[in-house]
Amino acid sequence: MKKTAFLLLTSLCISLISCSKDSVDTPIPPPTVTTPVPEITDWKLIPVPADAGTGKKWEFQSDVSDDFEYTFNPVSTKTTFGNGKWTNFYHNAWDGPGLTKWKYENVSVSGGLLELKTTRVDGETKSYDYGGNTLTGKATRLGAVSSSKQIVYPVYIESRIKIANTVCTSGAWMLSPDDTQEIDFMEAWGGKAARNNVPGGRQFSKTIHLSHHVFIRNPFEDYQPADITTWYTDSKVGDWTDAYHRYGVYWKSPTELEYYIDGKLVRSTNNLDTVGSKDGIDPKSFTSPTKDKATRTGLNKAMDILITMEDQNWRAGIGCTPTDEEIKDIDGNTMKIDWIRIFKPVNK
Repeated sequence: MKKTAFLLLTSLCISLISCSKDSVDTPIPPPTVTTPVPEITDWKLIPVPADAGTGKKWEFQSDVSDDFEYTFNPVSTKTTFGNGKWTNFYHNAWDGPGLTKWKYENVSVSGGLLELKTTRVDGETKSYDYGGNTLTGKATRLGAVSSSKQIVYPVYIESRIKIANTVCTSGAWMLSPDDTQEIDFMEAWGGKAARNNVPGGRQFSKTIHLSHHVFIRNPFEDYQPADITTWYTDSKVGDWTDAYHRYGVYWKSPTELEYYIDGKLVRSTNNLDTVGSKDGIDPKSFTSPTKDKATRTGLNKAMDILITMEDQNWRAGIGCTPTDEEIKDIDGNTMKIDWIRIFKPVNK
């Protein structure tokens, strides 16, 4: 019994020594270290999210793109700035919808940002149409800029913007010089105030509107898609006014629009109908000289680039206009544009 116990004890000791030796000699793999991919901050080098097409590449359009790395102080006259790329007003003499009064002095560039500000002058009023009735209220002075050059499909346009925290509209869009074709690649009502929600409960501070219009001007008719796909929300974002975001659209053809936010495809007009169908763009044939379906052109006209703030009719008419107290928050009521860039698809 003693010999057997001794042999068992000896065997156990050898086993323990062997295990200990193995554990020392076996190398421990180093922890895996993931090197973070640096964020691309050069606005020209951020990849265009849209596909340029087979045998194509994206070419940067420097004559209409701008990073606003210069200074333009507010002035009380209509003028150009940014080496002649922009005008500090709308693209014609109209001073804006609803209670809006676009003013030259509400536009400035400093610190690498184009800024559109909101102000009000005591006693200044404006009358506007609301549901066939004429209403009058306190005028809201706002900024608007228009491009000196036009762009036309195929083209990708994108801007990095901080939406204003106001019930007024922050908008980045394009419009033909005759005001008959329009593409809105960012339309937002960023105010966090509860009254920013219209009847029906839509939380506008958490929503981005992506749409287009085709018009007949005399007598006036307007088609704009009204389906739910024109309203984009992102649960990861919350209130859009809290941070800068990238808003873009690939105007691929007269019948194809692809909308992108922060590099993600969020809406396409091809989803409205069959691919290439003008029904998704102009179901009422407003782009036809004779309203004939066979001669519709779709969105085929060169367009001016517009960046604007607005106190719109349909909003003001239900009380969604800034209060005097809200306007005192100058920074919160300012729309800020970091850059705007344009690319064309060209042969490789």
